Amino acid sequence: MKFSFFSTVIAGLCLQALTQLVVDATPAGQPRCEPYTVDVKNRVFVASDISNEPDDTMSFIRLLLHCNEYQIEGLVAVTSYWQNSSTYPDQIEAVVKAYGKVIPNLQTHAHGQFPSEEYLLSKIRSGSTKYGLAAIDALEAGNKTSPGADLLVSTVDSSEEPLYVQLWGGANVLAEALWKANKTRTAEEVSHFLSKLRVYAISDQDNSGPWIRLNFPSLRYIASIHGWNQYGLATWSGISGDAYYDFDHGGPDSSLVTNAWIHKNIQLGLLGKMYPSVQFIMEGDSPSLMFTMQNGLNNPEHPEWGSWGGRYTAVSLGDNQFADATDHVVGQNGQTFISNHATIWRWRSAYQNEMAARIQWTLQDNRKDSNTTHPPVVVVNGSCGSEPLELYVKSGTMVTLDASGSYDPDGRSLNLTWWHYREPSMTQWSISEVPQLNFTSVPQTANRITTVKMPEQSVACKAPQAASGAVTSEAYCQQYHIILQATNAGIHPITRYRRVILKTQPANGTIS
Repeated sequence: MKFSFFSTVIAGLCLQALTQLVVDATPAGQPRCEPYTVDVKNRVFVASDISNEPDDTMSFIRLLLHCNEYQIEGLVAVTSYWQNSSTYPDQIEAVVKAYGKVIPNLQTHAHGQFPSEEYLLSKIRSGSTKYGLAAIDALEAGNKTSPGADLLVSTVDSSEEPLYVQLWGGANVLAEALWKANKTRTAEEVSHFLSKLRVYAISDQDNSGPWIRLNFPSLRYIASIHGWNQYGLATWSGISGDAYYDFDHGGPDSSLVTNAWIHKNIQLGLLGKMYPSVQFIMEGDSPSLMFTMQNGLNNPEHPEWGSWGGRYTAVSLGDNQFADATDHVVGQNGQTFISNHATIWRWRSAYQNEMAARIQWTLQDNRKDSNTTHPPVVVVNGSCGSEPLELYVKSGTMVTLDASGSYDPDGRSLNLTWWHYREPSMTQWSISEVPQLNFTSVPQTANRITTVKMPEQSVACKAPQAASGAVTSEAYCQQYHIILQATNAGIHPITRYRRVILKTQPANGTIS
């Protein structure tokens, strides 16, 4: 959900999480924020080695259930190491046609925002049927670029908005597009072309990913870098791989990604019955999709902030290549886990419950007597939307955060939780550099209004060098990420968030 306004407020007067169940408490006479919609949709382009294993089909179904939130620009079948001489666009078509059967119900739940079957079918292409860089060798020998690569080039050229390319298999359709742009355009034009691309690769599944990163270093590229086929080390495996890859035992709720849970909650109806059972892990490709979901937590322009798709930091300062980072998360067993996988599995209850809720949308229309759930509307300090709310605050002061305008469109109660997401503020391995912020609920507000004490200047505003005198840059002071998490009631509750970034300024305007 992107809105044209951006909220920046000077606050001179907001971990241990603070949680409470509340009902709609919008003050009388105050206009509500509009029900959850997405008015500027992220443009996404998917490259999938579908048919290699069941998880690509799974991820396509998740994509289609959430596609009211995206502008889908391309669905391209590609090769990978595991499927190195063929592509299967017909299997993408089969899933899209199953989606077409449930569009009438889906539209009633999302203000008619789901794209038509015909539109999505028009976006399906095949990439090269060659493996990896053999596609580039073919181009050098005079062959034409694949239909998938041609679509990618024209899609980048058609808009100045970012295009989020999701690599669920090999990367050679992207390599082809970059090769073509590089051969047919000036250096300035190539630079502009690259500036509009954002890539999230589900590791390297052929040899073209490293070639791309080497030859186009300015391209914004997210990838878990590890030994070949060591996928259990990758951040994205945190979506469901804890049992199969044997990591973080006792941390994530493994029951939510089992075949038993999937059979009960997902494999229902005309679209859900297309969802396969787990063979290796569930939906290994979906983190690249969930990374771009506009739910108030995610911001795909900032991989280091953390999202349903994980958290990634630049390989070096100022770099456009991003690799794995860690979060500190208390698991199901009460122990704290420090891992890259935890940057995804910490959200498992939310992303799985929303998937189940959206499957219910396919089964029935949105009637008053329906038991379906819909995204809550999260409002902080009167600010609507899902873009981060930035507050400039003085060190050592109290900050007040007010979620009174938040509500559930179905009239259900909301469970509101305020918590401090410390990891986005880290500049090194140790989280101790980021002080823990604690919240105090204002009495008689049912946790709708909370206060937080900002760290003193000596803690929040340490100059990294021997700097002194008047402060001209906020870079010397820490920024703190506060998350308001709102989950509604229901069999399959849906969670939305609002990220508040507290940008600390020295109380006296100087750093000593």
